[in-house]
Amino acid sequence: MHRLSLALLLSLGVHAGLAQASKQPTEVQAKPAAPADFSFGGILFPHVHAHSSFGQSTGDPGDLAVFHHDPNNNGLTVQGLEFGLSGRYTSWLESFAVMNLSYNEPLGEWQHEFEEYFAKIKNLPGGFELRGGRYLNRFGLQNNVHLHGWDWADQYLLAGRFLGEDGMSTTGGEVSWRLPVHWTSLISASVGIAPEHDHAHAGGNHSGEESEFEAEGALFNDLLTTANWTNVFFYNDFHQFRAGISGAWGDNAWGRQSAIYGVHFEYQWRENGFEPGGDYFRWRTEAMLRRLGAVSGHLPGEEEHHHEEEHEDHAHERAHHDEHGDHDDEEEHDRAVRRASLTEAAFYTDVRYGWNCGLELGLRGEWVQGIDSAGLDERFRISPGITWYVGARNMLSGIQPGTNIGGGRNLMLRLQYNFDHSNVFGEEHSVWAQVGFNFGGPEVR
Repeated sequence: MHRLSLALLLSLGVHAGLAQASKQPTEVQAKPAAPADFSFGGILFPHVHAHSSFGQSTGDPGDLAVFHHDPNNNGLTVQGLEFGLSGRYTSWLESFAVMNLSYNEPLGEWQHEFEEYFAKIKNLPGGFELRGGRYLNRFGLQNNVHLHGWDWADQYLLAGRFLGEDGMSTTGGEVSWRLPVHWTSLISASVGIAPEHDHAHAGGNHSGEESEFEAEGALFNDLLTTANWTNVFFYNDFHQFRAGISGAWGDNAWGRQSAIYGVHFEYQWRENGFEPGGDYFRWRTEAMLRRLGAVSGHLPGEEEHHHEEEHEDHAHERAHHDEHGDHDDEEEHDRAVRRASLTEAAFYTDVRYGWNCGLELGLRGEWVQGIDSAGLDERFRISPGITWYVGARNMLSGIQPGTNIGGGRNLMLRLQYNFDHSNVFGEEHSVWAQVGFNFGGPEVR
């Protein structure tokens, strides 16, 4: 019955997004420049983004990376070519799809993925919206932001470690409700299936030592439920506050349960208030705590493969045990499996100041606690950076990253330094130069 109910939910495509907030003062948007208004018949709006980085690290960039799009190579990294399409059919029906194409230097091959494809029904009575398909979950401030909306050349440690190297996504449905209050207050709840992971990277310590618990087991792997509540309050035209809480609960790759709880806060100041232009300042912070039900040994599905590989190596040993009447291997194996509840915390804080000319300075500090028994290292990173949105004029801060490329953000140049410290690899230093090109107006979110 449980699976049947889920199937009915998926078939209805019940999903609501935080997009209603983009129509409210949550994100003040300027009128995009003419190229951003390009469309097919005023219905289909294309988006094209290209981002690459070039740099050097004292460590292995592939080991330092926590996200699929992070720089993973000394020298050039093609982080992503994104091709998106927003559909605006009526005042109540919209859609969005995006494919990302990137070059994986360690594997020496191009990889592509449809990151999102969903339809949305908006402007329903009572302040509700519905959205269904595959989508990046509304979870905190960063999870549903695509590569072209990032403020840094790499993803936050917190997001990569807790939400997965491709972000937290769901194939299912979500309903969103804008509360009838005088400020913007939006609650969204999602139910669906999390994509399967290839377990290639989970933010482990890369020490080569086998851990009691495999870190990949913490990732959501089946039924996933999420909830997000965000509130936006304008003290006046110049000062905006955003705060909220998030939660995610679901089956993990260990065959048990994972839960993630998050809080987020953001303050923004704009010199010209709601009017275009002027300097701006933004401070944002997110913190998360996750609780994991873990099982030692190999993950389900991997254990069988592992036994097949070791079958020949241990055949002689098993025969010897059988000859001596030793039939306790299975009992010893069962006693060796241990179940445990693991906990890990993380946070980041990020400040930036921007000028009307398009120049922006930023400083980021991050920390993840780590879990020794799962091979997850404690890690701290601090990153200063400078970004220039070439030719930008009369821009507005407060635009939700990745939703509006108009106002001069079509060409971006960025320089960033990372100081990395881990209880496993010690200290590492990285410098990344990033270039980004963006074409297209506001996406359907």
